[in-house]
Amino acid sequence: MRYLIGTLLLLLSGYSQATELVVYTWEYYLAPEVKNRFEQETGIHIKEVNYDSDEARNRLLSGGYPPDFDIVSIDSLSLKDPVWNDLYIPMPEAINKHNTAIDPIFTANCGKLSVPYMWGSIGIAYRESQVTKPITRWQQLFEPEAALSGRIVMVDDTFDLISVALKAAGYSINTHNKAELKVAYNLLQKQRSFVAAYQLSFAAAVDVNVGKKIAAAMVYSGDFYVLQQNSSYKDWRYVVPEEGSPLWLDCMAILKTSQHQQEAEQFLTFLTRPDIAVINGKALGFTPALQKAYLPASILNNAVSYPPNPQLQRSEFYDADVSGDSLRSAIYFAVLK
Repeated sequence: MRYLIGTLLLLLSGYSQATELVVYTWEYYLAPEVKNRFEQETGIHIKEVNYDSDEARNRLLSGGYPPDFDIVSIDSLSLKDPVWNDLYIPMPEAINKHNTAIDPIFTANCGKLSVPYMWGSIGIAYRESQVTKPITRWQQLFEPEAALSGRIVMVDDTFDLISVALKAAGYSINTHNKAELKVAYNLLQKQRSFVAAYQLSFAAAVDVNVGKKIAAAMVYSGDFYVLQQNSSYKDWRYVVPEEGSPLWLDCMAILKTSQHQQEAEQFLTFLTRPDIAVINGKALGFTPALQKAYLPASILNNAVSYPPNPQLQRSEFYDADVSGDSLRSAIYFAVLK
């Protein structure tokens, strides 16, 4: 009898254990309220593992990764590389059909291996008290006023770093023209002496070596709020430069090795629901990949979340063939390494 009771208790204990989904994503990229609400509705727990750059994430995924990963947040440009076709499952059409509020432009950019998550601009954050005139152009980060020398932070990312240099020079982020890319390379090389660090702005803000001195930074739109929270200073301002911005789009994909694919699909369906997407976006300071009609005024009228129309017209998403451009990788390593 004791054996039977013990066995029964063991079975019941195993049965009551909640499924856990492991999401590999940026820090501060899933609102606690959204994770808690999903767990309350489904009993499925969300665990996060964080990375701090696209390069770090891609190196881990291409070189073998912890077997308990289920979902990955990945930029749309990386997804355009065919190497990922063997890593993720094709996204069930039912997910996109279920959430018709997703903007078709974003669905097309994320492709068949993922669902759209968040999008935004890359802009400039700067401390108003530390400049003699407002920063409105990318060129002001590459040829900064004297007070900014050694106090600038740039993102450590192959494509985005080069793209803002291309924008500063007046070129498209999708150019393959070697002469134009050389101009971007020269701008980045000349800028090096003005740069305090190549890292995410909010990480730099708490870095003991640079946190107190940074006064301007290249920033992913939603990260601006985290920068404000982490910084000792409260006079930060965000601007999408006049030349326009490289626009980023992040997607969510399910790994083929996931042991919880059905639950992962359930989470992505939940995450892209208009009501949940808006709650998530407002909490994080990012813009959900929804059609404009589904976005509240608090997002649409906020220049951090939604670029002003003149700058938006001059902004660009990456073309698929940029991901295979070896010259950009060579420029990146020549500048940073």
